[in-house]
Amino acid sequence: MKRFMAVLSVLLAAVIVCGLSACGNQDKIKDIDKPKTAATSDQYEYVPAENAVEESLNVNGMRFNMSLKDFTAAYNAEKYLRKETDMLDSTLWVADKKTEWDDHHIEVQYWHYNGNNMTLTASVEVNTGKLVNIGCGTTTSNFMGMTGDKSNSDIILSQAALAAQVACGLPSESHAVLQDIFYRTATESNDTLWYDGFVFCLSTKEDKNDSKNNIMLFRVFPVKDELKEEWSLTEYK
Repeated sequence: MKRFMAVLSVLLAAVIVCGLSACGNQDKIKDIDKPKTAATSDQYEYVPAENAVEESLNVNGMRFNMSLKDFTAAYNAEKYLRKETDMLDSTLWVADKKTEWDDHHIEVQYWHYNGNNMTLTASVEVNTGKLVNIGCGTTTSNFMGMTGDKSNSDIILSQAALAAQVACGLPSESHAVLQDIFYRTATESNDTLWYDGFVFCLSTKEDKNDSKNNIMLFRVFPVKDELKEEWSLTEYK
């Protein structure tokens, strides 16, 4: 398991640094059930957190208004409210040794956190310490597998949604909607969806030797409003 997570972390780094704002196409997954908790966006009133995002000179024009330490604390607080015990240990985040520069010459560092059969990822602006994006990655074979009597796809989509909820400053009631957004990036024609100023996407890296080892990375990041049209982003409805 440790070797699997180490290899996964390296491959996820390769996925995330190849384009901080780009999301990759992939063959859509057809054989996973729609999450039972999935909802539609009209099932709760959208109330954005105050100052959850802020303007940036980076390629997206925006960043999350929180550090990795802030995210970890907020994530654990949400876990506590959900009566879940698998908290994050802030000392277990690992930084990639190399940094990357985006197309606007902003230096970004990649971080990862190995969990149970999945890895949390984060890109952080070096000069501000603020998050550019947050994600949750795994392999295709693991995503399609089972843990006990529960589908791993449900677990991973829920984890990705929770990380997005916390970073975006959205209320707990939004979790089901965010899980549905990520589900649709994996199963429908669009692997990138825009929702209330945030881009939700599925990036992939193919293993040419074995498709079961293809990397899947669900990510979310804020963008300035003009990019919705410039990038021809499809709105989640």
